[in-house]
Amino acid sequence: MVKKIVVPLVVALVIIAGVFAIYKLLNPKNKEVLSQGNYIETVFLTEDLQPEVANSIHVGDTIYDSTGRPSLKVTDVKIEDSTSRYVTYDDIGRLKVDTSTKLKDVYISAKSLNKKYTWAYSYGTNLIMAGAHVPVYGENWKVWTTILSVQDVK
Repeated sequence: MVKKIVVPLVVALVIIAGVFAIYKLLNPKNKEVLSQGNYIETVFLTEDLQPEVANSIHVGDTIYDSTGRPSLKVTDVKIEDSTSRYVTYDDIGRLKVDTSTKLKDVYISAKSLNKKYTWAYSYGTNLIMAGAHVPVYGENWKVWTTILSVQDVK
């Protein structure tokens, strides 16, 4: 009778201790652990933006993750004419390739506000990794980007 109560109780305690240990490893609040990582610098590319949206991105803007937490600070913005080509129709219905566009490609360089404490910098529910496609939120703008590069900095 005692075994029927003790064994499940011990198993439950082991499971709870395991979950707690994993939580502490993945979500450190210890200043010592948090200060061991590096900051990151990353470059985002967003293509084919309307000029009004491209011009609303400024150096010094704060970038927020999908939860609304400040994550990065914009250090450089480079706006270029888009090199995209579009297939359209001319006046008599023939297909033509249109290279004259007012759309812009924007390169956004940013530095993290916090140090990373795991193998990749957390950004809301995403990770900042080269090649990833993530939404980038500013004060009054949102763009979908591709991360071109990520570098650790002290």
